[in-house]
Amino acid sequence: MPTEIDVFELTRAGHSLEGCVPVSSLVRLSSLLASQEGEVTWRIDGWRQRDAASIEQLHLRLRASATVGLPCGRCLGVVHLPVAIDRGFLLAANEAQAAQLDDTEEDLDVLVASRQFLVLELLEDEAILALPPASSHAQCERPELSGRAASPGKEATSVDDSARRSPFAALQSLKRKPSS
Repeated sequence: MPTEIDVFELTRAGHSLEGCVPVSSLVRLSSLLASQEGEVTWRIDGWRQRDAASIEQLHLRLRASATVGLPCGRCLGVVHLPVAIDRGFLLAANEAQAAQLDDTEEDLDVLVASRQFLVLELLEDEAILALPPASSHAQCERPELSGRAASPGKEATSVDDSARRSPFAALQSLKRKPSS
């Protein structure tokens, strides 16, 4: 599986590439996950197309899927969530053209084309962007706090009673009583 491609040749020939990469090999992505298990399956298609002004444009489409293990925001366990990517890109010859196209293009992201285009970097960037901002199980057991009753039917401990008291009550007890 090539990780560096000549994107000009890929689009000129209308070729496609596909592969699988372990989640653990995508370092930036795996650093955000609770589990580095699994694979990302991807496919990239390239083609040329003329726009309304008959100017030839280079296009890429990246499709990928994976199931990733994110940390649960409630119990801190692993939540396995599917990630699906289907993004189209318009390729520019240089940074100046990319800036110009980016101002006019609404539906596609603009990337600078290269003869050493790094497919896995694009894949990793898009996978990170596809992650939800927060994750949690539909239902999970919250970890019990030490000193708390194990079930609602049990009697509350003294730690529970002090936690329910106002913090100002503790401050009140620290006040000195005037001497007589």
